Amino acid sequence: MSLTSQRGILLLPVALTLAVIGTLAYTMTYDGSMNVAAVDAQYEIERARYLAASGLQLAKWRAGKDDCDSDDARFGTISFKDAAGAVLGSVAVDARNTSMGGGNLTISLIATTSERKTVYALTRKEQVINLTEVKNATIIGGGDDDTTIIEGGNAGQNGADTLTATQDKAHPLVLFKMPGDLDKGAVIQATLKITKNNGNATQPGRALAVHRITREWKAKEATWEKAGPGLWTTRGGDYVPTASASVVIDPGNGAFNGAYTWSVDALADSWANRSVPNYGVLLKPTNVANVTFVSFNGGNKPELIVRYYKRCT
Repeated sequence: MSLTSQRGILLLPVALTLAVIGTLAYTMTYDGSMNVAAVDAQYEIERARYLAASGLQLAKWRAGKDDCDSDDARFGTISFKDAAGAVLGSVAVDARNTSMGGGNLTISLIATTSERKTVYALTRKEQVINLTEVKNATIIGGGDDDTTIIEGGNAGQNGADTLTATQDKAHPLVLFKMPGDLDKGAVIQATLKITKNNGNATQPGRALAVHRITREWKAKEATWEKAGPGLWTTRGGDYVPTASASVVIDPGNGAFNGAYTWSVDALADSWANRSVPNYGVLLKPTNVANVTFVSFNGGNKPELIVRYYKRCT
């Protein structure tokens, strides 16, 4: 075999290897471009969907500001821009399929992105909030809407003039029933007010936290172990671990017997808009022993003071 033939045979694997590498490189580049194109397409779809959702919120806001009238919800076509002023796309309202009835806005929108002209159609029926007037209400529960559950104690704390708070030993439960005017409304501000009438907390870090209760309970039947309709899943009550709000008890050198307030805007709004069921609140003490507060059966009753917009009807 000649030297030239030998060299040709030796170069053949190299050529085949280069051909395979080239094929793989092309395939990877092609697949990469296809993936990028798919991501871009999905991004455009998501952007169109968010544009449509923004248009829906705008239409609801305009209807609420127009005393629950659908006329202002028919805003025609509007462009949405980013913070730099670049046009993201547009949303058009189908005036023929937009109406109000029973406080609900029925609307059809078409969103179009600015780049690929991706289209997303949206038809919804949504409750509208009446934004023309701020309402105020002070909610006070009845005598059967609060109680204290005590470790090792029996039911029967309901009906007392006071609610007792002791760390890991006694938890007050309080329920504020939302009035019909607040049902499906929007709470702007909510303040829980409860009056302390006895006890002196002297340890550092003393506090009383408000936690949303996650299970139905009966004031006349509730104990440390049971809610009334059934057992708590956790002794001492079922509640969201993260507090909605907390205050320092006896913040000075001595006892402060008077009104304590907690800001519970988000909690009250979640009850009003029905995003969570209203089972009331549990008051969880830290470094507090035998501190008492006035119950619904006492003089200075617990209050939930709210500012809100009612729903359209």
